[in-house]
Amino acid sequence: MSGADVLSQSEIDQLLSALSTGVVSAQEMKDEELQKKVKMYDFKRPDKFSKDQIRTLYMLHENFARLLNTYLSTYLRAMINVDVASVEQLTYEEFVRSLSNPSVIGVLTVPPLKGNVIMEINPSIAFAIIDRLFGGTGETIMKIRALTEIEEAVIRKILNKAIENFRDAWANVIKLKPQLETIETNPQFTQIVPPSDMVVIVTLQVKIGKVEGLINVCIP
Repeated sequence: MSGADVLSQSEIDQLLSALSTGVVSAQEMKDEELQKKVKMYDFKRPDKFSKDQIRTLYMLHENFARLLNTYLSTYLRAMINVDVASVEQLTYEEFVRSLSNPSVIGVLTVPPLKGNVIMEINPSIAFAIIDRLFGGTGETIMKIRALTEIEEAVIRKILNKAIENFRDAWANVIKLKPQLETIETNPQFTQIVPPSDMVVIVTLQVKIGKVEGLINVCIP
């Protein structure tokens, strides 16, 4: 038994007094101890990532956010702010359902690791970037639509640079060689894992001038 588990004499006296006066019953003490030992577990949504792994992913992507912030600020010549909003575990189906349709979905290969990673840019941010590069102030469009061929070429360049930042952020953990495999607009066409599989979603909050949106990184 550790020192933290040892009661002082005064605590023992208070406990005995509570039991003798009926303030606390032995059954209540047993019930309280049982509640401490019981932990709810959803077998349909098993956690595949430990708290330490989630914490590490958060720190890695804080670095990714800083690198991306520096790149976008320089390239767009505008006030940009990129921060990690959350790191959470979801089923892949829940992630896909959360995406707008159409969206800007980059599917990456990440050798030497197997499988794919998704880097999704919300349309509001994608069109703000495009507007800024085409000489505008960085406004987004009111009605979301798919990218034209020229717009996709512009976003492909942004994604490729973001992927370089992603690689650099992971360099201290593993030497990845990520590459952009394809850009999709319909989330339903990006089934990189079975719908029920748990994935980690790293959400970056991005602000370009007055426009705000998200960049999501999905890691199986």
